[in-house]
Amino acid sequence: MESSLDELTSRIENTIRNSISKLTGHEWDEDFITLKLLSDLRSELDGMYFTSNDRKNKIDWQLYKLKGTFENNFGDIALVVNINYKDGTDLHGAAFLEAKKRDWRKTSFSAMKIPQARKILKNAPRSQYLLYDYEEITNFVLGSSYQEVLGYYPYHRGSQISFSAVTRAICVPLNLALETGGKDTLLYRYGTPLSLQLAKRYFNGLDLEFDETSKKVATGFLDKFGLAKYIIKIDIIENGVEPKENELRVNQANYNRID
Repeated sequence: MESSLDELTSRIENTIRNSISKLTGHEWDEDFITLKLLSDLRSELDGMYFTSNDRKNKIDWQLYKLKGTFENNFGDIALVVNINYKDGTDLHGAAFLEAKKRDWRKTSFSAMKIPQARKILKNAPRSQYLLYDYEEITNFVLGSSYQEVLGYYPYHRGSQISFSAVTRAICVPLNLALETGGKDTLLYRYGTPLSLQLAKRYFNGLDLEFDETSKKVATGFLDKFGLAKYIIKIDIIENGVEPKENELRVNQANYNRID
């Protein structure tokens, strides 16, 4: 199935909302939320085509889980992104997300630890928090413009309340969170919905780390800094292009692929 970039963003957001909103209190665990969400996104996105700037692209989405236990100084989720263009150029980078859930029936994120955040930033300065909420998040950056994107999947907050841009998973830059000192839902004002961060940032090569250390850690080939619990390997392939031999690959000695 082929979608425009806005339609793709909306489909991702719809998947995120459905994945998280159905969770109950006893399921409100970061690892459980993360694995369920990443698996749902894989089911929705793998093999999909989307158009951007008059280019038709295919998404190959693979999900991996760490076999053992490593101290983690890069974040819970590593994204390994390979982008292949029809003009012969390519781009290969990594991104890191540190997942935190909102405390049940509170406004806080008590699992946020400043020393941990500083370690992650030292290794990957573009890292972000991925914040989960069991309630609707509305007061994020670009909320009004995001409403048009989400219009492909109209969502009503009750029969008497008109459509409004909402999400359940939002990305906040780690360095910004540290600067503010915030550990609660006030951080949402600085956030970007995960759907936007994926479709319009990461899928276009933005906000990625390109140094060799980050790429080796993200793919599981360098473990002295710790390894992520999950790897999402995302290949964006322009129509008619064959992936190149220099693409980033996952070290399956340390990770199991989740099918």
